[in-house]
Amino acid sequence: MASITILPIQDAYISEWYAGQNFGSSIALFLSQYQQPGDYYRSLLQFDLKCIPPTSTIEKAELLLTMYRNEVNSAGVWVNVHRLLNSWHQAKVTWNSQPPFSSNIDGSVFIANTSPLGLQKIDITHLVKGWYDGSTPNNGLLLTGNEAMNDLLAFRSGNYMYSNDWPMLRIKFVDGILKKYHPQKITIPCHPDFPIIESAPITLSPREKATFMVVNASDSPCVEVKVQVGFEDCPDAVFFDAGHWHKLDPKGYPGEAIALTTADAAEFARILVKGKGGESVLVYPRTREE
Repeated sequence: MASITILPIQDAYISEWYAGQNFGSSIALFLSQYQQPGDYYRSLLQFDLKCIPPTSTIEKAELLLTMYRNEVNSAGVWVNVHRLLNSWHQAKVTWNSQPPFSSNIDGSVFIANTSPLGLQKIDITHLVKGWYDGSTPNNGLLLTGNEAMNDLLAFRSGNYMYSNDWPMLRIKFVDGILKKYHPQKITIPCHPDFPIIESAPITLSPREKATFMVVNASDSPCVEVKVQVGFEDCPDAVFFDAGHWHKLDPKGYPGEAIALTTADAAEFARILVKGKGGESVLVYPRTREE
């Protein structure tokens, strides 16, 4: 799994008290109410994901913020992330011109009045996945705090002199598009001549490889598995061995599980399982497009 840290291409705070003024060059990102009703602060950020390879699967994305002022007077503040619904410009955005944002929360972190200054992390994996695959327009995000009480919070912006304290988006991803399938529970038939059964075939694209994670869920030491590939999916289809039999120890022993991956060009792949009869195995299929 690869990891990358991205700096914002835009960040700014906006103030209702100074509704027509732009703060895109500030070293701070403010949130919450400050001194009185109507003195509210919000912050906007935007990140460019072009540095992530186009055939990747995002596993986790965290927004990293360095808090340097905690003036929470209540029990605590939820810092909430909302996706922005329109474009904006760091040097022009004001409270009056702020873009609309979704009322849904895409991530949050709780800041107590005793929370120490320093790094805060917000999981925004779902939002970043949407930006990456194009299902969510990447107009950036809006941070909100408590706009009902004086609970000011301040974080470093990308204009601060020390880059270690800048806002960052840390993304963990797999190089290749990972597709997960529902797990299958397979029971080997109690047939004296054919105690053997196959998993449901999964479809492969020209650039996909399949991995089957197989677990022996029984106490039997007689379970064996191997990978097969084929060019059609029907009850009478011919499948071809793509590896040797692999023995699985009974559950609870080292070696009870194995991961088998295809390396052959094929339209379908599956797992073949044999034993004495009555044993159960769990199959977790995955494909990765490269």
